[in-house]
Amino acid sequence: MKAPAIWVGAASIVAAGVLGFTLPTWAWLPLGIFVLVSLAAPFVPTWSYFLPILAHGRRDSHQVAITFDDGPAPETTPRLLDLLESHGVSACFFVTGDNVTAHPQLARSIVERGHEMGNHSTTHDPILMLRTRARLEREVDGCQEALAALGIQTRMFRPPVGITNPRLGPVLGHRKMTCVTFSLRPWDGGNRRLHNLAYRVLRRVSPGDVILLHDRSPHHPYTVDAWLAEVDTILSGLVSKGLTVVSLSSLLQEDLR
Repeated sequence: MKAPAIWVGAASIVAAGVLGFTLPTWAWLPLGIFVLVSLAAPFVPTWSYFLPILAHGRRDSHQVAITFDDGPAPETTPRLLDLLESHGVSACFFVTGDNVTAHPQLARSIVERGHEMGNHSTTHDPILMLRTRARLEREVDGCQEALAALGIQTRMFRPPVGITNPRLGPVLGHRKMTCVTFSLRPWDGGNRRLHNLAYRVLRRVSPGDVILLHDRSPHHPYTVDAWLAEVDTILSGLVSKGLTVVSLSSLLQEDLR
């Protein structure tokens, strides 16, 4: 199936051609709109514009999924796993290859304790989507190899910062992987902005949401205790709102292992 960007581009060319004969002054408009949409699309994690993206589940499900990016990290992962277990909750951890290599036992522990795992690139380069296709392939493959060394398989890839580009679809398609992003981002800045984190999540959460959080040491002045307290409040608040936390695969109704 062709990406919507191809159809939008083709329609823009046709529209520009028609306007060229009828209203020549406005012939540029469809192409200009296409360029603007194409520039904006990479920064909207829920848009399947350049490639298929899974970002949320059914909106009538009364279920949500929680995901944690950037780990594993020795300061946060063990305590987070304990907290999730105390709530009886399964999450999905989108890990980086470098952190998996540095902390293999933590990566194993995530899976052994019943959580899912996804590929979040090797180095978490925030401008990865501006790099070459060869660099993008190395970033995907490096994390896959780090996980495979531990006997862990995944078909989920979440790009750093949720940004995509036209090259990502072919790279993932060749590896039979799927781009999985999120529908609720509380803008925590990678645990740099923890004040009212739970409030920002619970105020906006809707059935079917994939919630983005981070598994990394908070930045000063915040502490791991303060971060865990916010996550604890989120988990309790979701129950109070009648929402059940389920695994990401269950929410998306996809087997992505």
